[in-house]
Amino acid sequence: MQIIIDDSALQQKLEDAADKLADTTQLMQRISMTLLNVTEENFNAEGRPKWAGIDYREGKVLQLSGQLAGSILPFHGANYAGVGSNKIYAAIHQFGGKTRPHTIRPKNKKALAFGGGVFKQVQHPGSNIPARPFLPMDKSGNLQPEAYADIAETIDKYLKSIL
Repeated sequence: MQIIIDDSALQQKLEDAADKLADTTQLMQRISMTLLNVTEENFNAEGRPKWAGIDYREGKVLQLSGQLAGSILPFHGANYAGVGSNKIYAAIHQFGGKTRPHTIRPKNKKALAFGGGVFKQVQHPGSNIPARPFLPMDKSGNLQPEAYADIAETIDKYLKSIL
């Protein structure tokens, strides 16, 4: 007596899984979306750990206009995933630093008024901007713990979905 087991469906499932693992573009896209979600959570929490506050105004830190938070976009390819911003001031907020000294001139009036005086222009000495890392990484490029955990979960779910 001979028993023949038809495992063609199982073999096909393994081949499909191997194909999906050979091209990780779909996984990288999911990871980039996970990074975007973690970044949005960082803005909502005003940093994890908390960012330094701003003494001279009310409201959420780094969200006066919402442009920085709104500029964060995911990107991915076959073997990479990330998030970033095209805002010129994004890097100084992420890593901190000092702005250059510069001249401030009135935009819509003939003079500037502040501190009890009126001036045609003012020399600004530059500002010290503390690091307020909104992207889910530190200065060395290491993922923040929340990002690491969320990406591990994304990978687990992806692997379960293809197997």
